[in-house]
Amino acid sequence: CLRQGVFDDLTVPELAACLAALVYESRSKDEPTSPRLPRGDVQEAVERMGSIWRDLSALERDMRVDFLRSMDLNFCWPAFRWASGASLAEVLYESDLAAGDFVRWVKQLIDLTEQIADAAGATPLRKTARSVVDQIRRGVISYASVVE
Repeated sequence: CLRQGVFDDLTVPELAACLAALVYESRSKDEPTSPRLPRGDVQEAVERMGSIWRDLSALERDMRVDFLRSMDLNFCWPAFRWASGASLAEVLYESDLAAGDFVRWVKQLIDLTEQIADAAGATPLRKTARSVVDQIRRGVISYASVVE
């Protein structure tokens, strides 16, 4: 995705939403099969990510290995809303996530986003990724990081 510029033109909340698809794993199969996604650039980026995943999955089959797991889009909307400045109460209400689960997944998202910032080199994506971390490491997330 980095090499193909999938994330290059995304805003802070849009990048958070797209990266959330790479870290989140639903606890149950009961979660929505058509998760809510932000419109526009996020949907386009997720489609491009899916295409890359399919190519990598085919390569895995050819090499008889199995490392990849499917993207899970069920955390994209909560990540987008949190990165957009929504309150914890709003995000939890809209997503039906438990507070502890939300904190865990945002911390995972922070870890991945920091790796993306490092891998992006001296590009605008690095600045956007660092802004994602700054925007989502707030409130209960910031407090949870200090407590540990």
